[in-house]
Amino acid sequence: MRSCSNGKFASGHVARTVDAARRSHSVNRKGISLLEVVLSLAILAMSAAILAQITWTATDNGLIANRLATAQILAESKMAEIVTGAIPLQGAVGWTPITDVVPNGSWYYQVQTVTATRPNMVGVRLSITDEAGVTDNREMFFVVRWMIDPSLGLDTLPASTGTTGASGTASGGGASGSTGGTP
Repeated sequence: MRSCSNGKFASGHVARTVDAARRSHSVNRKGISLLEVVLSLAILAMSAAILAQITWTATDNGLIANRLATAQILAESKMAEIVTGAIPLQGAVGWTPITDVVPNGSWYYQVQTVTATRPNMVGVRLSITDEAGVTDNREMFFVVRWMIDPSLGLDTLPASTGTTGASGTASGGGASGSTGGTP
């Protein structure tokens, strides 16, 4: 900075003038410009569009997850029926409707068996689908389980031999611990 002969700075007067112009400009401003309004509305519209797309995707994924969870529960339930013998391994060909009370529409299952490389074992593949899957012949969910071949008859109890073992009762005199009566 330069100093004048009287000891004052030459740029001091200019600085005060710039500050006064800034203050007067900000005081005279009474609102926001049209450009600022348009830009803020554009940002708001883009944000709303992005949030709507995220919500749409989340809803779709939630519905898909719900259908897959239902298919998985039905597959596990039908597999348990196959293991217990309530549903035979052979017999039904193609998609069979599930007659149990099921939420979310009509469901179908299909059972396929595969001979295993191990003797006396059989592979069971149970497929589950919904109404659309039957027409397109596509499965939505499947479960594979290896089990002992039910045709071997290992799930039945052996025949009784006629002996009762240690759990029988004896019918004779003995110390029973009762009181009274005649000997």
